[in-house]
Amino acid sequence: MAEFTNRTTSPFRYDIVGSFLRPQELKDARAKFANGEITRDALTAVEDTAIINLIHREEAAGLKAVTDGEFRRSWWHLDFFWGLNGVEKATLKEGYHFADEETRPETVKITGKISGGENHPFVDHFKFTQAHVSHGTQVKQTIPAPAQFLEEFLRPENQANAKEFYPDQAELDHDVA
Repeated sequence: MAEFTNRTTSPFRYDIVGSFLRPQELKDARAKFANGEITRDALTAVEDTAIINLIHREEAAGLKAVTDGEFRRSWWHLDFFWGLNGVEKATLKEGYHFADEETRPETVKITGKISGGENHPFVDHFKFTQAHVSHGTQVKQTIPAPAQFLEEFLRPENQANAKEFYPDQAELDHDVA
């Protein structure tokens, strides 16, 4: 009979990626915020409640490493990029195409040299989640790979903008990494 150890650090024998389906209350609050019907603070309060409820459910399921479900994000990757210094949200003529669907036409635009997270909002998101877990539960957060970020700049619509601030591809690669 095989003997198993009880791991207390990642990786565990079972895991999750990080994103969960948004509860209806959160979807409704996001729609109201987009329509100007509620404030950012009101949306954040709904996000906070949804995240705390999710943490309790993850812990009850036995997960030893939990996430905030990416409940503060609208994109798994773009929201992270938009939090970097030297990057802002931009609109495209059309979104990504997957099968018969098209996403919102959003991307990134370089506005200066890219730097990390002196003030990245995901740091506070992580701290919030960490403040609401039980003792011994680890918190993890999904962060896109540098290659995913570079892929955004390889889109034809973004290449000219990237070259304006990074004529040398190696410098862009370095700053993104």
